[in-house]
Amino acid sequence: MVCPNCGYELKEGHLYCESCGTEIQIVPDFEPEIENSITETLSTVAEEIERKSPDASLTKKDSPKQNLLPVILTIFLVVLVMVIIAGVLLYQRYSVSYQIGQARKSAEEQNYEQAAEFMDRARHLAPDNADVALLEAGYLISAGDADQALSILLGLVDRIQLEYGDKEKVFENIVAIYSDRGQFEQINSLLLASGDLEIQNHFQQYMAMTPEFGYESGTYEEVLQLRMSANTSGKIYYTLDGSMPDEHSLLYTAPLTLETGDFQIFAIFINDYGIKSDVARGMYTINLTVPDPPDVLVPSGDYQLPTMIEVQAPEDCTVYYTTDRSAPSADSLRYTEPIFMPLGRTNYKFIAISEQGVSSEVVSRSYRFELETEVTIDKAIRNVVQALFNRRVLSDLYGHSTEIQGKYVFEYDTIVEIPNLGYYYKLNEYVEDEYGNRTQTERLYAVEVYTGSPNRLTYDENGEMGLIALGDQ
Repeated sequence: MVCPNCGYELKEGHLYCESCGTEIQIVPDFEPEIENSITETLSTVAEEIERKSPDASLTKKDSPKQNLLPVILTIFLVVLVMVIIAGVLLYQRYSVSYQIGQARKSAEEQNYEQAAEFMDRARHLAPDNADVALLEAGYLISAGDADQALSILLGLVDRIQLEYGDKEKVFENIVAIYSDRGQFEQINSLLLASGDLEIQNHFQQYMAMTPEFGYESGTYEEVLQLRMSANTSGKIYYTLDGSMPDEHSLLYTAPLTLETGDFQIFAIFINDYGIKSDVARGMYTINLTVPDPPDVLVPSGDYQLPTMIEVQAPEDCTVYYTTDRSAPSADSLRYTEPIFMPLGRTNYKFIAISEQGVSSEVVSRSYRFELETEVTIDKAIRNVVQALFNRRVLSDLYGHSTEIQGKYVFEYDTIVEIPNLGYYYKLNEYVEDEYGNRTQTERLYAVEVYTGSPNRLTYDENGEMGLIALGDQ
């Protein structure tokens, strides 16, 4: 059967064209034309009976057989009319198309309650027809009886096997009713109970699936970066003490680092509709050897002479450190060579991390380095500026130059020891624009810590430091 409007091939039992949406009239409605035809037939039969009535005079020539023929014909016509009437009544009572046609007429008159009654009869005649159930549910919703509509749709899901297209329509209507009521937990339960992955994927924004862990529970001999994931947008909350998680528990934002020890992790997912998933449980045992802490050779204390901070790392370990009082990790500064002790008060924290990613205990050191010299950092910077002004590199003592827009500024970096030459303040050079933004240049300067003599600091191809005196004209 094809659609009379667009010619699309229709599926058996469907009441709408899936291509253009035209309603399909399967059987013509029994309307006044049929009733008028029956009435005319009955009138004809009545006239025939009256004309052939036994009271009519018979001629002497009429034989008995001739007199019986009209009677038999009359009886046949009466029976035929009764059969037609019975057929019409049966059609009206048991035809799905008739009930649907009457329902549509009622709906056009906005009499949705009556339309739903007609569709209820149609549904009982065709209990497995999803289109009929959906049409009745629509009329019930229009009539303000969403409860009955929901009952019909849920019954349809529970009773019969639907094709995916029909199932999707049924679920869309159910989800719409629950969503309008704010009953999102019921949506989640319905979708989980369906066991249909396609349907679940289609409505996954309403679902709260149990979080998944990146590693299965068990014993490991490596540090784990445990990831948690969920099926859609929302938040994952977790606990590390075996207690049940809720929206007040720890919020998962990044993989959890599991080092040596036993870990009991419970997690729950809450989606954007506030629907909570079941609890995910992960039990992990990490068997690893904790490395010894790094050996910092310079003790905490006050220092008046430039000092190198040396650290010895345990075997097969890398040392990392911080100077801002934060706990060091593999993302902190990596120790590769002795560190010049900075001027002033400095707090160091060192940690050793093994090849397996296991961290040692943290070693802390606090240093106060005050250099016994009259050459302060500010004086060292002024000496460089004065020397560059004398060489006409700078046009004034404020760092301006005809070479650039803005001005040059100089900042202290650290103290360096140049073999056979002594200790020097190492200064970095920047270009500062009118808005205060700074860009570092490639030029470095070194000022002798005791005499204050300014120099350009250079490095040769072997990384060895050298000096170019700025005091010479």
